Amino acid sequence: FATTCAGWADGLAEFRDDMREKETSRNQRRALVKEEEESFYVVGAEDAKFVDFGADVDDDEDFDDDDEGTWDETEGSFDEDDEDAFEGRAQRYADIEARYRAGRATGAVEFDLGADDDFFADGDDSDDEGDKLDRGIPSEMRCFDTAKIYVKAGDGGRGMVAFRREAFVAQGGPYGGNGGNGGAIYFEADEGINSLVGFRKKVHHRAEPGGNGGGKRMQGSDGRDRTVLVPPGTVVRNSKTGEVIAEMLAHGHREMIIPGGRGGRGNASFKTAKNKAPQIAENGEEGMEMWVEMELRLVADVGIIGVPNAGKSTLLAGVSNAKPKIADYPFTTIVPNLGVVERDYARMVFADIPGLLEGASEGIGLGFEFLRHVKRTRVLVHVLDCTSKDVMDEYEAIRNEIHLFDPEVGEKPEIVALNKVDASEEAATRALELQEEFRAFGIDAHVVSALDGSGVAELVTATKKALDALPPVDYEAEARAAEARRGKVARAADGKELSDFEIVDDPYAFYVKGAAIERFVQMTNWDYFESFKRFAQVLKMSGVEQALNSAGAGEGDRIVIGKYEFEWSRDNRTGALYESWKAKMDEKPAGTTIQGSRHWPHAAG
Repeated sequence: FATTCAGWADGLAEFRDDMREKETSRNQRRALVKEEEESFYVVGAEDAKFVDFGADVDDDEDFDDDDEGTWDETEGSFDEDDEDAFEGRAQRYADIEARYRAGRATGAVEFDLGADDDFFADGDDSDDEGDKLDRGIPSEMRCFDTAKIYVKAGDGGRGMVAFRREAFVAQGGPYGGNGGNGGAIYFEADEGINSLVGFRKKVHHRAEPGGNGGGKRMQGSDGRDRTVLVPPGTVVRNSKTGEVIAEMLAHGHREMIIPGGRGGRGNASFKTAKNKAPQIAENGEEGMEMWVEMELRLVADVGIIGVPNAGKSTLLAGVSNAKPKIADYPFTTIVPNLGVVERDYARMVFADIPGLLEGASEGIGLGFEFLRHVKRTRVLVHVLDCTSKDVMDEYEAIRNEIHLFDPEVGEKPEIVALNKVDASEEAATRALELQEEFRAFGIDAHVVSALDGSGVAELVTATKKALDALPPVDYEAEARAAEARRGKVARAADGKELSDFEIVDDPYAFYVKGAAIERFVQMTNWDYFESFKRFAQVLKMSGVEQALNSAGAGEGDRIVIGKYEFEWSRDNRTGALYESWKAKMDEKPAGTTIQGSRHWPHAAG
């Protein structure tokens, strides 16, 4: 006993010494890394690699050709007489370092100059036209009304192979249940969402898979559906084909995009008069998956249009509680803003459309991105800047662009708002003259000042009157009609026959392509020998076997059906099939349980 205790104590002491050495080594490495990190950010040091790109300083000034100092090639430094030339630079480095230590170093990045840098190389022209990158659509606008996401329906659950074993119940028979269906993907319109920005960080959407079947003929549970909430006015397209899958128009409109995978059948479903104890079950069908593109077309009653900086956002802020960005420069608004206006116990939705330019129908000034939001508005309020001397030219240019983009949009009722009359007497006089000119053409025009609110109430009243004159729009009926035109959403293989296939002779293999035959192969559970025999029988009955022989498939040629690959053989005897199945089972990793082999008929036919 004493010897055992002594051995245990020695072992414990050795373990503690080993752990102490590891901890010491770990602390030393941590200190070394910390020291390197701190020295890396010592700004102004000899080998500093921290550059502040936000400083408004021309570095070339410190190395002007007129400086008296000279560079010493051997020493690798300037003469002592040039120390004054670096005082300003050293002070700036000290300021940068101080801001970094305080956590306020903005616009700074790590910049590895390397051993052979050409920072002072002559002829470095970074402003070459070929070096400039094309500016794309701002992310704020790109993510506002367009998005691309991945959706996948849930896989079906596996069927179960089980037999009823119960006292006093002779030959209980097959008792395995079916797997549950996978969850579907639904899209639903929610008026609480007004943009597609939320999909910028949430790209993948998957439904739950179905539960596996159980004994006692227990059905697997169906997977929960996945509902993707989108703003009303969203158009959903198949990213690969461009086909419109759904149009979400009204609040609460719910539409299935992808159905869930079908659950596999258990062995109780395969019981027949000839096969009363089947040892066969199916895998669940894999859920469909695709990338979809979403495009938001705002569903609003009134669309406020006009050239940039005409006062559209100011008008929206004056008639509603919306808080759009307002500034004295063009293209302040780059995404549409919505505002709710109440008048005479009725609600109207106003949409502030970003500024349009001449050529917008051809995409100039992001015209496509802005004009599509006008399509679902019912009344247009055209805001004109009366401080401009070219008011009529701007008005006619925008009207032409709208007609070129979509003639139906150009036929919508229009009300003209002659804005900025408070800016000057000249603007007020011009507005009154334009009002008479517009009314002579039968166009309702109002002199307003969106800034101080004069004339805005009359404009809103006229807008409501124009809306009331239009027939009501039943978005739910439109959604149902569009859904009926597209037809019922079904799985790819639903309604297809096993005989609907084609053979593609490729140098690599013979490919059998067909929705029904590919689903059959995918749902086949190869762990059971009866599944293997059933597969050979289906190939013969569906005509695949004859078609492959006619296409020139020979012994040992590679055949591919969906994701399953096998070698072709014309020997369909039970013994040959068993040898092929056994070879497949032997390819599995060691320790894998092989199912369905207990009742193998030893007499091979």
